Amino acid sequence: MVRAALRGFIATSALALALLVPAATATGSAGRVQFRPGGIVPHLSAGRADAYPPSKAVGYAPPTTLTFDAGYETLINQYFADVASDSTGTANVYSVATQYYDNPGTVHVQYQSTVGGSYVSRDPLPRNGCNDGFDTYCLTDQQLQQEIQAVLTSQGWHGGLDHIFFLMTPNGVGSCGDSTSTECSTNKFCAYHSYFIDSGNEDVIYANEPYEGPYPGCTDPAQGFPNDVDSDTTINTISHEHNEAITDPLTDPTSYAWITANLKYENGDLCAYGFGTPIGGTPGLDAYNQVINTHNYELQEEWSNADNGCVQRPGGSVSPATSGSGPLAYHGGPVMHTNTTYAIYWLPTSGNTGAPAITGTAAVNQVLTSSTGSWNGAPTSFSYQWQRCLPGGTSCANIPGATGSTYTLTSADGGNVVRSTVSATNVNGASAYAASAISSAVIPLPAATAPPVISGVAAAGKSLSVSTGTWNTPATFTYQWLSCNAKGTGCAAVAGATDNSYFLLGEDAGHTLQVVVTAT
Repeated sequence: MVRAALRGFIATSALALALLVPAATATGSAGRVQFRPGGIVPHLSAGRADAYPPSKAVGYAPPTTLTFDAGYETLINQYFADVASDSTGTANVYSVATQYYDNPGTVHVQYQSTVGGSYVSRDPLPRNGCNDGFDTYCLTDQQLQQEIQAVLTSQGWHGGLDHIFFLMTPNGVGSCGDSTSTECSTNKFCAYHSYFIDSGNEDVIYANEPYEGPYPGCTDPAQGFPNDVDSDTTINTISHEHNEAITDPLTDPTSYAWITANLKYENGDLCAYGFGTPIGGTPGLDAYNQVINTHNYELQEEWSNADNGCVQRPGGSVSPATSGSGPLAYHGGPVMHTNTTYAIYWLPTSGNTGAPAITGTAAVNQVLTSSTGSWNGAPTSFSYQWQRCLPGGTSCANIPGATGSTYTLTSADGGNVVRSTVSATNVNGASAYAASAISSAVIPLPAATAPPVISGVAAAGKSLSVSTGTWNTPATFTYQWLSCNAKGTGCAAVAGATDNSYFLLGEDAGHTLQVVVTAT
């Protein structure tokens, strides 16, 4: 009697693959392809020149984390709530706008403001769309519009001629009008307002509010800071853009409302960085010229046609224009009769700019290693989760406990594919997981699906041969013939009998034979 036995061992050698993928960005519908902002809050340098502030290039280094100072969000939200609380009053700069109207002059701006909401977005930054010459990250107006659209979609907010959205970006994120990088937050503006048509075909009136407080280009030494320098700098530019958006919301030559005859200056532009006489505090330190809902603020004056100058409030002292000259002229476009404000704070988590890659041999009991991939947003740590997928790369599911940068493949992975997913954490929190390319099919441990078969005549002077049997995976094979007693026990290897055939000798008479086929 001749019997065949089989054994299986680990399979070898299969390489994992890596794939680079671009980072995802929010998408939206933009009504303009040309950068056409409303009256910008210009940079300060040597008086009132719109020139690059040398101190920003020389005296500061780009921040490494994308944050706001403590209290920044709280103070800005307080400001919007205060402006709303004082609605219908006549004691602050917002009441100056009530003299302006829609054609034919019978429907005036009302000082009637409400707060629509505040939202902190953790969306990662898209790839840089511009280069402002200073900041690590730079976004175009189009990219800012896309983020606003993403927030509107996620929050169910809508545009319209009575809504205005303020987008606050963190320290370290500059912006430019477009990819030409000629008009940027480092050389041209400290803030601006504009509009686009959203995915619901509504006008979205918005203001870009970069974090400019630390930089002398946007912090006027003549301004008082009753709260703190960074927050008060931004709040002053918010007041500028808010009042301009109320009186000239659609920044388009075909729909201008109140702007000078030469189409150059809006009400905030004519009085930019002009604060008038403070009503409290020390000039240049904690001075303030507005008390709004019991809180102190230092806000630039606004142009009044009625007073032919800049005023802090109706009936107040009149200051000359700081830029250009009035009056404002009506050009037939709409004004915001009432307004609802929305504050969007973009504190981005890290964004994946290059997918993780896995290396190693895709075979059971072998170790795969995952890279982190590449990320923006200054990540400080990474976490991992390995996933097992069907052979086609679908239906990927987390592998319990597989949360390290390396993973030892198990028998459960055999015949399937695996991938790593990586999340990056920065000061603003953890990102979504980014997935690597899938591995090649994991080679399982060889297992026979049908045993080897011995054929031939079991007689001295004859040859026996053995098949490999069938297996669950391609493999290479080795053989070892065994000589056993008549009962098939007490088997011992026959020296040198390591081929798939065996020539029987006289000494084999009375013995049974086995052959062990080993798949590798």
